Amino acid sequence: MAIIHRAIIRTISGLLSDNPIVLVEGPPRCGKSTIARQLAASTPSGAILADARLREGRALLAAPNDVSAARPVILDNASERDYSTLAAWADGGAIGGQGDARRPRFVLVGGPFRPPRASRPASPLAPSRTDAPALEAGPFRLFEAGRASVRRLWLRGGYPEAYCASSDEAALSWLEGYAADIACAAGAPRGRADTTAFFAGLLEEAARHDGEAFNENGAARLLGVSRPTIVRAAEYLERAGVLLSLPAYGAENGPASRPGVRRIARSPALYLRDSGLYHALIGVRSADELAMRPREAAASWTGFVVAQAMAALPEGAAISRYSSADGAALDIVVERDGRPVVTAVARRYRPSSVERSISYAARTPSFAGAERFIVVPDGEERQLSGGFVVSSLGSFLERLSSA
Repeated sequence: MAIIHRAIIRTISGLLSDNPIVLVEGPPRCGKSTIARQLAASTPSGAILADARLREGRALLAAPNDVSAARPVILDNASERDYSTLAAWADGGAIGGQGDARRPRFVLVGGPFRPPRASRPASPLAPSRTDAPALEAGPFRLFEAGRASVRRLWLRGGYPEAYCASSDEAALSWLEGYAADIACAAGAPRGRADTTAFFAGLLEEAARHDGEAFNENGAARLLGVSRPTIVRAAEYLERAGVLLSLPAYGAENGPASRPGVRRIARSPALYLRDSGLYHALIGVRSADELAMRPREAAASWTGFVVAQAMAALPEGAAISRYSSADGAALDIVVERDGRPVVTAVARRYRPSSVERSISYAARTPSFAGAERFIVVPDGEERQLSGGFVVSSLGSFLERLSSA
């Protein structure tokens, strides 16, 4: 299979011209080392590629002033401590007076580089630390794998070793092992076997309620820990790129701040970021098995669409979900300048009509004027009543990227 070129490369290259440090973080095994190699190969002037853990990488971190500005330095397997070292160097004026064209440039690939949300100061980083742009690398996206790969990418997910496996069964077996690795890595710093079992249980519980508002109290009772422990563990997994949280529309200011929106659900929905990992956690090993579990398949497709939409979101846009007490619901609400511009729901099959719940939600005054989509795996676009367009995922993501 041909090498899949990562779309993030162009973004990193653009940021390097204006920033001495660019951060690239993401979950383990999502292809960050491949991104580092592709970035080095695509740099016209050449680049210095080194492992931050090894001798050459440590030497570059110890003496950043000795680095030539002609070739950017790409440090793979970099840590938050490595970022602190370089940020202190940049804050100390080590590059002052050299001019943008002459300053050394570093790309740190690894992480995570930023503290959890609960422990962050008022600004995203401590005031004494250079606020370097941080990009999130993740599993393959649809436009990287190719629009024709949508069903394969949905079933296997985007982790390179799973997506490129010899069969669906091999891919999902690898992902089951990867889930165990995640639990072990999360529990290892705490030095207790029961902590590893706790993280494994938390991942399974997140999969059972994928796409729902996560019941932290219920998970705490089931796993025999306190609610704050669940909150911290879920935040750790979100920070590690394993889970993603989709906020509720209007929740930040309360329903009164949104005209026509009343009695809305205010809790975020929690998803497994990778659909293949979700399938492995619920015990699916093939497309046929998934088809025989319609509830899980529907949740899986919704989560897959949400994750792909979040990755395609243009700068300046925000994404959320909408759900009200009377059953009206939209899986995706995209806002720009505080105004909804795109609304969508995800469905596995091409519908023949618009369901009452989504039709009612779309007629909410807050969503007047927003484009309306029902997102399905593939096929030609088709217009339904109420202004809804049945769209393939690829076409929807193209529209979303320009919203």
